Amino acid sequence: MSLTDPPPHSHQDGPTHHRSPSSVTHNTLTRSLTSSVRRSTSVRLRPVASGARRVYFNMPLPQQELNAKGQPLHPFVTNRIRTSKYTWWTFVPKNLFEQFRRAANMYFLIMAIIQLIPVFGVKSPALTLLPICAVVFISAVKDGFEDLQRHKVDARYNGTLTSRLLNYANPNYPTSSTPPSTDTSNTFGPVLSKDVQVGDILYLRNGQSCPADCILLSSADTEHGICFVETKDLDGETNLKPRTSISSMTHIQSGHDCLQHHFYIESPAPTPNLYAYQGTFVHTEQNASGKWNPVSKAPLSIDHLLLRGHVVRNTPWAIAIVVFTGTDTKIILNSGETPSKRSQVERQMNSQIFIAFAVLIILCLVCAVMAGVRKSQNDAQPGSALFTQRQEAPAYFGFLNFWSSLIIFQNIIPISLYVSIEFVKTFQAFFIWSDLDMWDEESQAPCIPKSWNLSDDLGQIEYLFSDKTGTLTQNKMEFRECSINGQKYGNNGFAQETDGARGDRMRQQPALNEKPAHSPSSPRHSLEQQPARSSAILAEYKEAMGQLFISKYASTDLRHLSFADPQLMRDLHDNRTDHGMALHDFFLLLALCHTVVVERLDKHGNVVSSESQPDVQDLMPSSPANKKKPTAADEEKAQKKKREQEQERLKQVDPTVQEQIEYKAESPDEAALVETAKNVGFTFLGHAGHGGVNKRATVDILGEPFAFDVLHEFAFTSTRKRMSVIVRRPAPWNDTVLYCKGADNVMYDRLDKDSPINHSRMEQTQQDIDAYSREGLRTLVLGYRRLDDPDAFADWRARMQDASTALENRSQRMEDLQDELEQHLTLLGATAIEDKLQEGVPDCIDDLRHAGIKIWVLTGDKMETAINIGYACNLLDSGMELLMVKGDGDSQHITLPVPTSAAKNESGDANIGLVIDGAALTVILNDDKLKAQLVELAIQCKSVICCRVSPLQKALVVELIRNEQHVVTLAIGDGANDVSMIQAANVGVGITGQEGVQAAMAADYTIAQFRFLRKLLLVQGHWSYERIAEMILNFFFKNIFWVFPSLWFQIYSQFSGNIFYDYSFLQLYNLIFTVAPVVVLGATDRDISAKYLQRYPQVYQVGVKQQLYTKPRFWLYFFDGVWQSVVVFFAFFFSYQVNPNPQGLPESSLQFSTSVAVTAVFLANLMPGFNTFAWTWFQFVFVFLEILIVFLWVVIYGAFNTSIAGMAFKVFGSWDFWLTFFVATVVAFLPRYTCTFIVQWWFPNVLHQVRHIEYASKKL
Repeated sequence: MSLTDPPPHSHQDGPTHHRSPSSVTHNTLTRSLTSSVRRSTSVRLRPVASGARRVYFNMPLPQQELNAKGQPLHPFVTNRIRTSKYTWWTFVPKNLFEQFRRAANMYFLIMAIIQLIPVFGVKSPALTLLPICAVVFISAVKDGFEDLQRHKVDARYNGTLTSRLLNYANPNYPTSSTPPSTDTSNTFGPVLSKDVQVGDILYLRNGQSCPADCILLSSADTEHGICFVETKDLDGETNLKPRTSISSMTHIQSGHDCLQHHFYIESPAPTPNLYAYQGTFVHTEQNASGKWNPVSKAPLSIDHLLLRGHVVRNTPWAIAIVVFTGTDTKIILNSGETPSKRSQVERQMNSQIFIAFAVLIILCLVCAVMAGVRKSQNDAQPGSALFTQRQEAPAYFGFLNFWSSLIIFQNIIPISLYVSIEFVKTFQAFFIWSDLDMWDEESQAPCIPKSWNLSDDLGQIEYLFSDKTGTLTQNKMEFRECSINGQKYGNNGFAQETDGARGDRMRQQPALNEKPAHSPSSPRHSLEQQPARSSAILAEYKEAMGQLFISKYASTDLRHLSFADPQLMRDLHDNRTDHGMALHDFFLLLALCHTVVVERLDKHGNVVSSESQPDVQDLMPSSPANKKKPTAADEEKAQKKKREQEQERLKQVDPTVQEQIEYKAESPDEAALVETAKNVGFTFLGHAGHGGVNKRATVDILGEPFAFDVLHEFAFTSTRKRMSVIVRRPAPWNDTVLYCKGADNVMYDRLDKDSPINHSRMEQTQQDIDAYSREGLRTLVLGYRRLDDPDAFADWRARMQDASTALENRSQRMEDLQDELEQHLTLLGATAIEDKLQEGVPDCIDDLRHAGIKIWVLTGDKMETAINIGYACNLLDSGMELLMVKGDGDSQHITLPVPTSAAKNESGDANIGLVIDGAALTVILNDDKLKAQLVELAIQCKSVICCRVSPLQKALVVELIRNEQHVVTLAIGDGANDVSMIQAANVGVGITGQEGVQAAMAADYTIAQFRFLRKLLLVQGHWSYERIAEMILNFFFKNIFWVFPSLWFQIYSQFSGNIFYDYSFLQLYNLIFTVAPVVVLGATDRDISAKYLQRYPQVYQVGVKQQLYTKPRFWLYFFDGVWQSVVVFFAFFFSYQVNPNPQGLPESSLQFSTSVAVTAVFLANLMPGFNTFAWTWFQFVFVFLEILIVFLWVVIYGAFNTSIAGMAFKVFGSWDFWLTFFVATVVAFLPRYTCTFIVQWWFPNVLHQVRHIEYASKKL
């Protein structure tokens, strides 16, 4: 291709169109969820640039890529990162716009404007604007503080120093304003991260973070071209990953070396996929006519890409060229917007806000109509002109009265409710974060609330959807058994009974369910006998091993072994038999088919060398911040951390090996497989060479090292479900072999059906795989193929080379060629790995089931494995009627079973479990009738297991139940394949585990262990729901109570539209006089202690059934407010109507309204106290303080020349007030007290019953 050709863009079949299978799955999933009923649960990513790009180095841009002014047609974004919402000059207008988008704030703004109109007679503009200004100011301060923290983070990242090639004119920026350096040599110098540009050459030191997405050109490892990076900030994985430099550039060691080359990079458009990248590196040279022509091409993959956030480790230096900056980098594209979620209570509250608004309009209309009628009646009287100055028509008078009534009754909608809810949920998030019962000591991580507005949903979860691997299990794999050439190894009782085997025993022998795992009926030996038996087997194993080879790397320490079979050592003696050859090939495959990185440890557990340079020092120059003298506390903390790290390293030391090797793998399965091969005598010692060129793997086979040429590696993907490696084996083999490992269903399709060896092995191996599945073990099938035809293989390699540099359909062509070789395999056997259940999972699931939560486990495991794990973790029990739905890949007809309803649990409810596989789900989710039947069946089930499901199906199942049942759902997972499910649920919980941080980043809450879900839901969730429910109901009560005396006053004032209360009471009632006790109730109340909530999980059912915040309770509080308003208003009305004051004059209207206002504030503050279950000193203080404030307000504010001047003496100096005050308080509270007593003592629900139990236990 000549450089005069146009650059590839998105509308052409260029690199942009080459997507990995995982990318296709991601896009399909996003489109599916976007079109779902609840669009709020769809994943929203940042927009990506359309079109591919070319990045040029040391050569001019072609003319067709410049505009008329000499600027690039497609400029690149800067590397400056900005996550903040506001700037200093946009904060005020933008924040005001954001706040007044809320209907409530706009409503109160309109009300404030109406009150400023002179015709309505409001005399205090300051008091008029105070409430809305206070609410807006508080919210603005909160928003500003949050955004200030974002600005600080942005400044820290943008100000990071890196090294860039100096005195180089970047051709991608023809008129760049980069200031020239005083240094005229072609060296690397410091530059701020925000100033890095596309096409810059960066020099990265060990320990330094990459500031942009770059292609690796070379590293300190000039022989192999390897640079190791830590990807923790992107995917949460702590193991080091190798990145490969371009083979033709590995010799580069300086800026001068860089400038000896001319090249450009064809890169696809930026995408958020962290695991896929395909580009082309094109070397060029200038001919005699001055034209630049391509000389060579090299394919680029994700292995060549250093991403922003990658940290260089174990490599002194690396040189790379920038291809993506700023918002085009993958880490920024992955920081997409999470779905906007609203809690269930918030949705219900909004409907009740509309009810309150409707009541407000009705009251205003009634007052307006009655005012017009009274005006008409008065105008009809002959002497009306003597007692009224209002000459308006009755209709206009009623119209004005409507707006006056809006002012009078405006407080029926609580202005401070939204701010109070935000304040309370902030407190609830803090309490959750600081709960030490959810602190994980191993990872040093608390429960982290990321979506503070969903805390009350935690108390209403009815359906819980959980991943299995890494969520219910530890995701720490142990090799337990294997089947080789039809013979099983490892089933000798060396290790304890697996969780899946215990579940299978519980399933097959229900009578033994109450017996512990070490029951004599168990096929395994008792836990008391286990150490002795393991030691005996280990001694026999060591003896057999000593006869075979001298153990230099193989462990014989019980702490580090989960697999030891003496018979295997004996069978390995003779590799001339078919069985002996199969054993050697089996473990040689495990030692070669992987991507692990080798680290060697000393006797203290310190890394002494790796596959990169040994003993690498951090060459990052110290910054001024690093030179800050540490405090004594800092030094003590550092010493403590150092001691903990030393203790952790000592745990890794194995005293039984001469040279200790540790494997760092991208998955725990892979590490367990290679570790087992090492312990059997097939020790992988490391790779040498460069990428796919001259790459060699060294394996110590039974004490003798061998070097294998690695010709090709076919990576494992979720679509392929297999990994392959092509190696050239040295003498005595002298051949080329393809080794392949993968899922059983994928591998069996690729076996050579005509091979006699396969005929003898397939049936027995399948039986062994089924047995492993029943024990809950994860299985992989191993196979190989000899590539005996060198000409055919050479032809295949040539075609693969062409496909790897193709611009069209590169991914598909490479996959087709890989699939071409991965056929006609010879079966070797299968591995069985255990992923143990996390601590406390069975007890947690049992409590959640008793709490009324229906639990669904969505897993990719086989049906037998999933069922047995279900029994082991108490998801299923022996008394449960188990229904199974299996699908056939060729059939589109599924019949769902009908439960017999014979199975009952202890409470008499139907006890049914459902197991359904992915093939059946595929059919069901595409048929509306079957979906309805599945939902109807699922309603009756206590537990459901969906096995062999894809990430897409996980999300669709959650969407189906959530949309059809209108219930509150929770999804919990730990991996990238759980993100869509987490975002589809009402509440998403991420486990910070072994599979990265994608799930935690997308989640609303993150926890370290599944068992913490028990405290999060049963305690913190219940408390949050009860607190928010009571707070909102009390808010509505106090506002109804406050507004209705104004309505009663209108009846006796000819519906004149006059304000009943003094204006200061009207404006400060919600803002100051009554806000604190309600907020304290919402932030600190506890109906039942944490201990008893966990002892009696049935209490949680009040949230599942949503019994605490309902429309009946809303109307109960509504009419209670009306009742108390009637009592207080008419108590003082009749008291002041018949009794003159001490001067013998009738009481004034202001004295009357002040008495009602003070009593109303007193009762409105007592009400939250009465509804508080657990009084704290906060509640005592704030209830007393609010009551004191209102009395002091009348005294102090009335001491000045104000609207209530002298009112304190008139009101508080009268015995009539105090008598009426106490009588009205008792009468107003009497119905609520009586009803509460009757309900809690004569008709208690489960919540009140447990409160009685707790109270009684404290008296004992």
